[in-house]
Amino acid sequence: MQQPRNRPRWLERMGYQLPILERDDRKALLKHVEAGSHGGVDYLVMMVLSSGLASLGLLEDSTAVVIGAMLVAPLMGPLIGAGLALAQGNLVLHRNSIWVAFQGLLVGFVMSVVMGVLNPGFETTLEIEARGNPDILDLGVAVFSGFVAAYAIGRPGFVNTLAGVAIAAALVPPLCVVGIGLTNDQPFVAANSAILLLTNLVAIILSAAMVFGLLGVRGVDINKGGVKSWKRSAFLIMILLLVILLLPLLSNVAEQKRRGQNKPLTYPVAAHVQEVVEAYLESVPEVSLMTIARVSVEPTSSISILLLATGKVPVGTKDDLTRLVHEVRGGNPTVRVVVLREVLEQ
Repeated sequence: MQQPRNRPRWLERMGYQLPILERDDRKALLKHVEAGSHGGVDYLVMMVLSSGLASLGLLEDSTAVVIGAMLVAPLMGPLIGAGLALAQGNLVLHRNSIWVAFQGLLVGFVMSVVMGVLNPGFETTLEIEARGNPDILDLGVAVFSGFVAAYAIGRPGFVNTLAGVAIAAALVPPLCVVGIGLTNDQPFVAANSAILLLTNLVAIILSAAMVFGLLGVRGVDINKGGVKSWKRSAFLIMILLLVILLLPLLSNVAEQKRRGQNKPLTYPVAAHVQEVVEAYLESVPEVSLMTIARVSVEPTSSISILLLATGKVPVGTKDDLTRLVHEVRGGNPTVRVVVLREVLEQ
């Protein structure tokens, strides 16, 4: 008896040669993915720990700690489960996977908010800024991460590549930046990081569904009513989300092209440091603050203060500002005070 087709006909016409999964392999795949999408206490505990670890790494600007958090975060499991459910038409698995992913995201967000509250007035780090300015390249990373993860799970011989996928996908760090940013008056960074997170989630699910389809995973209970309908609706909703998310991503690309600088040379200082400097300058006549920022290209901590003066700057102003920054911020950073003089037209 002729075996049912498990691959798209257009791929067969193109000479598609990738091996499809046999019946037993598909059963084993479903069992494996369902186990990773189950959730439970262990899943939530790992989300708490990975989110706490990622938050600390982001606040400390430690790339190694952030990478460690990516490796132990269990979020990829339910996302791959949602992708398999889309390819298979398994509504129960899809709902369960989405619910488990939502639980993990909620727990991770709450943990990041707690870490943000415990670390008020943080200074934006390079790790945080990296998640606060997503562009179209991040969408590409998410798509390829979903491809690789689904293919590695579907082809057991490549399962050792999943650690690299976890690092590439970077699901927990942008989630933590959302919580940290919202609790420390950084709404722009939090919003951009939320866009990056949502982009990763949608792109991984869609790309995983595509790969499982290419590997021969086909719908269950195809002849039963409603299966094709909900699959089509789910695909359309996710594609629509992806199109909407493309707008801010493309906008960021255009902005980076206009600026001509992908990574900023300076980063903001903590809010309380800037407030102290501004309060001091209110008592200095004819002198105003143009900007205060940390210089990112220097190996040691350095803060630059740019002043605009319409008259003579009182003696000792630079020394007072240096002393105030050292007292409020700590760490004895190098403080450079530069004065620009404004010439008033007669």
